Amino acid sequence: MIFQALKKSTTSAPRLLQSSGKLTTRQNGHFHTAVAVSLSRAGVAPSPSFSFATDRAVTKIHRHMGVAANAFSTVAGGNYNNMPHSYGVRASNGGVATFSRLPEGNPSTMAFLGLRNKSSGAAFRVQCDEDEIDPVASLESGKNGARLDAVGGGGRSVHEAWMVNLGRGDDEWLTGPRGREWFTGKAPEACPGVDKDGVIRSLPLPNLSKVTRQSAKDYFDNSWTLFETLFAGLKGEEPFYRPPVHGLRHPQIFYYGHTPCLYINKLRVAGVLSKPVNAYFESIFEVGVDEMLWDDMHKNDMVWPTVREVHEYRKDVYDTVVEAIMTHPSLDDNGGSKPVVVNQDHPMWALFMGFEHERIHLETSSVLFAETPIELVQRPQNWPPLHPSVNLNLPGKKTLPVESVDYPSNTMLPVKGRSVHLGKPLDFPSYGWDNEYGERTVEVPNFLASEHMITNGEFWHFVADGGYRNKDYWCDDGWAWRTHRNMKWPFFWTAAGPQGSHEYMLRSIFEEMPMQWDWPCNVTYYESKAYCRWKTMKDGSPCSKPYRVLTEAEHHVIRHQEHNLDAARASVLADKVMTTSGEEFPYEATGAANLNMAYSSHSPVDHFQASQTGHRDVVGNAWEWTEDHFNP
Repeated sequence: MIFQALKKSTTSAPRLLQSSGKLTTRQNGHFHTAVAVSLSRAGVAPSPSFSFATDRAVTKIHRHMGVAANAFSTVAGGNYNNMPHSYGVRASNGGVATFSRLPEGNPSTMAFLGLRNKSSGAAFRVQCDEDEIDPVASLESGKNGARLDAVGGGGRSVHEAWMVNLGRGDDEWLTGPRGREWFTGKAPEACPGVDKDGVIRSLPLPNLSKVTRQSAKDYFDNSWTLFETLFAGLKGEEPFYRPPVHGLRHPQIFYYGHTPCLYINKLRVAGVLSKPVNAYFESIFEVGVDEMLWDDMHKNDMVWPTVREVHEYRKDVYDTVVEAIMTHPSLDDNGGSKPVVVNQDHPMWALFMGFEHERIHLETSSVLFAETPIELVQRPQNWPPLHPSVNLNLPGKKTLPVESVDYPSNTMLPVKGRSVHLGKPLDFPSYGWDNEYGERTVEVPNFLASEHMITNGEFWHFVADGGYRNKDYWCDDGWAWRTHRNMKWPFFWTAAGPQGSHEYMLRSIFEEMPMQWDWPCNVTYYESKAYCRWKTMKDGSPCSKPYRVLTEAEHHVIRHQEHNLDAARASVLADKVMTTSGEEFPYEATGAANLNMAYSSHSPVDHFQASQTGHRDVVGNAWEWTEDHFNP
């Protein structure tokens, strides 16, 4: 919702900014540890982000599914090193907190990064070619067919521990479009949130001041079916068990079982349910990745339940949750005529936690999908379309984007500073996590901010100018991350020519498409900072301050007046995610945006109307990096 300060995700789009003075803050405390929550909310693994309409406006991530990851934030001028660091929100997952401490080595997750970009079969063939080994001779028959033995030297192998999960009878069932039997709740075409063409998008957020059994069930069905529609995009059994390339998240089979598990466990803690559905599953699927530990990834190599077993578990959980919604006395609404108020003291607060949690993983899993080899994913039939600016049938321009032709000019616009009051009121009628509450006032001085987020076209010039080769542009942690990952361009750009030609395609959740030069660029916080340094050194600054990414408080200043924090405090209806579905969002008279899964991709940065300060995409389209930590 609008009170939830900026992003917490792996990569973001920057917006350039320049300030005319230091920021001062007044607050009741520091919550720097809130940064650790960010990965589970919007990012995924600290590898970059990707393609989902994300909410840089601070509305909750799930309502904007378009590009799961963060676009490059708006660039701002000003020396943030001289500013207090105790406020705001930095999308810290993919940034410093995550990438600065990478393990050297679980061999099943770290040693084979060169192969992980391909499916197992493709990787096996590549390895055999490199080591001049006959692929047939290197296969040894086993119970489930062929086993990939270790081949080659240099500590490399084509047999990884997670592969023990393959060949257990799920592959044929999971290959090709999913039928009705895939959906353990409502099928998309019969689910709340579906349009006349059978496309499912997000409903508005539930208003917790007037909850009925039916409204709660509708939102549950929408959340549940959106998640299963996404997972219909995994082709075959392999992508369910293959750990991500960076080795910093669990395989998708975990997340397929994790979201239903949380419903059961939290409803039990709240006293709504008295017993487990499957105690073993509710143990192994309970806890994800702790970003403060680097030794909790051992589950990646375990023998997981089969997809069919987890599918049956999901059926049981769906029925259990629906029964709780429709029969638990705490939601007695007298047949819908007397809606119930659900607040933090209400036992069904846990239900709405489950909704929010499921939508968090809808986005984070989408990032993981975009990191999965392209031959292992498929576009689900009912998934929202790409933004209409994409034409997959045209080759597109792969290199040398031209300003004002391939992407819009990005003017630095002056903004008058003011006081910004941060924090979500305890009685605001939407679910909130603990770190959204509290109060803090920030005095924002005058500043300059770029009209829109940094585009792929703008960022291409940083890449082509040697931005990834010049250490001077990077902070120490950023350079350590870049060299560790051997990054040469943004993660979701795909090389379309020899190195040095700087020809690129763009990867989204389910497609590899022609480069969209006028879309926001998905990068990590480190890459955002390096771009700002390069921009300052290359072009100079319109004022005496260097370029930087903006702060959370500055971001609030450039938002639409009709839908900003002050407006939402005065009226819940001003918070558009409380009233607007994904189908409606692009066509709103005010505050139109790429939100609530309006599209399954980013959109051009100049597509939607500007705010009163002249800035575009102040909500929606992509998460933005900010220079400060999330708290109030």
